[in-house]
Amino acid sequence: MPLKYLHINEKHHKKQLIISHQQVIILKNFLTELVKSEVLIINTNLGLEIYYESTYDCTQMIKDTFGIVACKKCNTEERYRFFSFQNEEEIQHFMNVSMQKLAKMPLFSSYTKSMLGQLNAQFETNRRLIGRLLEIWNEISRTIRYKGIDLRKIQKFRNDFQAIYINNVENDTLKELFMEMFEKKHLN
Repeated sequence: MPLKYLHINEKHHKKQLIISHQQVIILKNFLTELVKSEVLIINTNLGLEIYYESTYDCTQMIKDTFGIVACKKCNTEERYRFFSFQNEEEIQHFMNVSMQKLAKMPLFSSYTKSMLGQLNAQFETNRRLIGRLLEIWNEISRTIRYKGIDLRKIQKFRNDFQAIYINNVENDTLKELFMEMFEKKHLN
């Protein structure tokens, strides 16, 4: 099934989460039932990231559900921006451009730390989605070559992302194989 991604941020950026942790849980549970697949939600000060797999574009359904959970009395189209991506190529391009901007900012470390913590906490319920995101981040970190970006920060983020995936594998033999595979991939 195609991986899809909806990014939501406020038009007038505030230095706070768009929705609370409790609202994320409600939104995730509701969307998981609607989509009938894994739903991964990352909630940071930069916005809300919603990943899911579906053969259908569920953007409008997610926007409507978000509107119910996030702002019962406001017009979501006036208050928020929505960026919808319908395949891995579009997702990779958006993440690449975002990483280019974000890596130059001082909040890069806090953003990646928050994101990695949420990925780790949601690993059990989103194993497949996180694996697909890891593939995208590996490709981005392999191909990113922009002036003014400290590539060590991006490599560290990729390595930390891989560690989440590897550390949550329960089979020790499989864990060793993953570690060997990633080490060889980094050498090439």
